[in-house]
Amino acid sequence: MATGRVHGVQRVLAKLDSSLKAGNYYEAHQMYRTLYFRYLAQKKYTDLLDLLFDGAIVLLQHNQQASGADLAILLVAVLSKSGAVISDEYVLEKLPK
Repeated sequence: MATGRVHGVQRVLAKLDSSLKAGNYYEAHQMYRTLYFRYLAQKKYTDLLDLLFDGAIVLLQHNQQASGADLAILLVAVLSKSGAVISDEYVLEKLPK
């Protein structure tokens, strides 16, 4: 069963990558949200935080403000839910230069 989940996540990640390369940002946003629910259910908070952060940045860089903001809001919710300790170093390390 766990192997099925891993393959399912890999399929969604592949579809996400394909959507981004094709410029289909609506579909990419939906793939990010699908992965959000899967990772959240598995309590894979570190992977989820990285995914949401990277996704928000990518979508915002492609002028997809609503989608990027949606992922950023989910990121804040996961930070709260996971009990992650956020320091200035963490934030500065994550911000694009």
